Amino acid sequence: MKNYIIVGLVLCLVVALSGCIWQGTGSGNLINQSQNVQGFNQISLNGQGNLIITQGSSDSLTIEAEDNIVPKIKTSVNDNKLSISFDPNTPVATKPINFYVTVKDLNLLEIAGAGQIQTNSLNTQSLTININGSGNGNLGGLNLEKLIVKINGAGKMNMSGTAREQTIIIAGAGDYSASGLQSYTASVTINGSGKAALNVVDVLNAIINGAGEVSYTGSPQVNQQINGGGSVKKT
Repeated sequence: MKNYIIVGLVLCLVVALSGCIWQGTGSGNLINQSQNVQGFNQISLNGQGNLIITQGSSDSLTIEAEDNIVPKIKTSVNDNKLSISFDPNTPVATKPINFYVTVKDLNLLEIAGAGQIQTNSLNTQSLTININGSGNGNLGGLNLEKLIVKINGAGKMNMSGTAREQTIIIAGAGDYSASGLQSYTASVTINGSGKAALNVVDVLNAIINGAGEVSYTGSPQVNQQINGGGSVKKT
């Protein structure tokens, strides 16, 4: 009898552990769900999905995902920040997860994981972008006074528009492509093998520790400090 009890307990444990390890896949049935969010000028995405940003007269969020994934997505607004994350037992998506965000103003974007961000137009005084992991973004139509971008990992950013002043910090193998983003002053720091392509009018400050590469268009005054096999060159 003891042996039967032990076997039964082992089987229950295996089933329980299997449930923790394997959560299944998305149903394939896409739905749209609007979230009651407002009063934010910062956005944080922790996990997967496409963050599609539109600037408008009000704040809103609509989630497009499979019907057994939507309930696993957590959203909240605290201290002017919209946070989007996933439950640990979220099924593996079989179709893209899209977050359609409309925002009146935007000052901070944070991506942790493999998320993606995109916008076709954004007009704001100051914008900070933090990428941790392999996230990437395509941001066009920018009209900014000040831009700060920090890439930690293998993230990629493609930028276009104007930013009077920009500061770029890359740690790892990140790729910052901003030849289409005109700026008057730019400061770039690369620690590792990252790459940055810029369009600068007045002053470019570049610090490279490692094999990083900085390329630029325009005719700025260039101040550079290179430790390692990195390079700064005009294209």
